[in-house]
Amino acid sequence: MVPATGYGLREPVRGIYDEPALTGVEITFEQADDPLSLQRYIGDEREFDYVSVHALKLSVASADPPRRDYMDALLAIARENGAVSVSDHLGFTRAGERGAEMGHFAPPPYTHAALDATCRNIDTVMRHFGDLNFFLENIAYTFRFKAEMEEREFLIRTLQRTGCGWLLDVTNVYANSVNHKYDPYEFIREVMPFAPRVEMHLAGGLFNERLSTYVDSHSEPIPKEVWDLYRYSLEQGRGKVEAVFIERDANFPDETGWRSEVRTARDIALEVEART
Repeated sequence: MVPATGYGLREPVRGIYDEPALTGVEITFEQADDPLSLQRYIGDEREFDYVSVHALKLSVASADPPRRDYMDALLAIARENGAVSVSDHLGFTRAGERGAEMGHFAPPPYTHAALDATCRNIDTVMRHFGDLNFFLENIAYTFRFKAEMEEREFLIRTLQRTGCGWLLDVTNVYANSVNHKYDPYEFIREVMPFAPRVEMHLAGGLFNERLSTYVDSHSEPIPKEVWDLYRYSLEQGRGKVEAVFIERDANFPDETGWRSEVRTARDIALEVEART
């Protein structure tokens, strides 16, 4: 199975809708013009093989449940645009008794109590979305809470208990491997068997020399290290990778640059599929 390949929808991407390698699109919910109103954000100029809605505030690792009005709005946008899936992050954006928004993702404490809360919230999300598949994205993080297990075990147990899909952010795995000194190939090899279905994110980041930290900035071309890890991820996930989306949020390339990266993503996927 060759996955759909495309971009997280940004205004400059609309200029390459005629690109044959662009077979999928991901609507980032918070970046839509008015996410609480119904309209087709992908337009009517072409159809895509695969449409997904990407959320930022389900906060599935919070102690409290996801907001129902937020889930309703996500579901409405997904239906209006013919999406087959919704995704969000393995982390939390709300904290405190009143669920105050923090403005960024934080990793959960990798504890049994946090695992129970996360799985309970994902079950709620999946029931709400019905026939839409839900994918859980691994996040990049610069700090970790005191833990009872490693991130990969927490993720594996979450996938096992909920049956949700894995949105494998390849760049986040790479960033964490640089910042926290682990083998990214081993991480993917160990988690992949427990994912029933997979979407992927690719992006380019930068190394902050002052902080000695790799930052998942979505502002640079995808580096060779991430392309190599992407190829390996496709090999490990043969038969269950449904879509691959490239994220770019700053320093937008020209039209040639947009086309080049999605073609590379498509070519690698075709190459891996041809070897099966």
